[in-house]
Amino acid sequence: MLRKMLLTAAGAAVVAVAAAVPAFAGGTNGVPPLATPPEHVVQVPVSFTVHNTNQTPVPCAADGRTYTVRGHIVAPEGALDHPDAATLYLHAVTLGEYYWNLDIPGYDYADQQARNGHVSVIIDRLGYGSSDKPAGAGTCFGSEATVAHQIIGRLRAGDYHTDAATAAKFSRVYTAGSSVGGLIANVEAYSFHDTDGVINLSWGDVAATPFTAAQTADVVARCLAGGDPDTPGYATFFDNARDEFYFNSAGPEVRRAVPPLHVDPCGQIESVPAGIAADVLHLGEIDVPVLVMFGSADAVFGPPALAGKQEAARYVGSPEVTLDMIPDASHYPLFESRHLQVVSDIDKWLDRRPS
Repeated sequence: MLRKMLLTAAGAAVVAVAAAVPAFAGGTNGVPPLATPPEHVVQVPVSFTVHNTNQTPVPCAADGRTYTVRGHIVAPEGALDHPDAATLYLHAVTLGEYYWNLDIPGYDYADQQARNGHVSVIIDRLGYGSSDKPAGAGTCFGSEATVAHQIIGRLRAGDYHTDAATAAKFSRVYTAGSSVGGLIANVEAYSFHDTDGVINLSWGDVAATPFTAAQTADVVARCLAGGDPDTPGYATFFDNARDEFYFNSAGPEVRRAVPPLHVDPCGQIESVPAGIAADVLHLGEIDVPVLVMFGSADAVFGPPALAGKQEAARYVGSPEVTLDMIPDASHYPLFESRHLQVVSDIDKWLDRRPS
């Protein structure tokens, strides 16, 4: 019944909204700073030229235009001279690449993984932060997965713009996603079979809570009306529910430092049901190792322990599925008191991958 509520609310909103690029497009004003890399960690700006098309089983529309996705490679010093593996990180709604490297002491995930020997590629997805911003109806989760596929290919080929002397070529690329970023990672994996592993942080497909259903109905109504007042074609998911959405055990310094909710493209919001339907049909086709991670106090999918088990059990084609529950954590464990367990557990999972 909860899933039917989610599908009905969002499915009714698959309509064309504003065709013009929102007034806030372009530039980096207001983009939160990333953590300053410590000694022996490098943080290199990168950008990827991508074509916003949909080549996945998710039936949703994309505008077909060419855009630039921007972000950073965060790596151990010297690792880019002899590249091996990298992980592409895809953020959730309302966030940006800064989720993976917060400018808060001790919460700089990508820097911490660099100190563990891992290379992270953190980006603002299309419509967010420093990346280009299509019209709100011009992007969806099928096109987001296709864009991720293009970025994976460019990381393997060294075909991207970088401030480094040369663009490193990575022989292995893993894909990690937070919330809908996990949905995008799923769709990319079974559509293109080009990733070496999937890390799903808190995406549960068919386990939405009443809280999520109500928030979905609210944002869909705003998208039907053309978007939020100052951002045509874009609306903020979980508007006025930031604390319940973001936090459980986070301390006051983190709650103060985390930026306000980011506005989201309506085309992505409206394509959630299509993405879920594609996952229901195709999730079992993912044939690489998978790590599923849920916070025990997730307000978005629940009950969290059951949602995690249900999601992990559906990767039937994967040779190895690991379920990891993070105590006292919300939908966003990297904000929470046990965030270092997230760093440690992903570090160990990546270390187990064959070289």
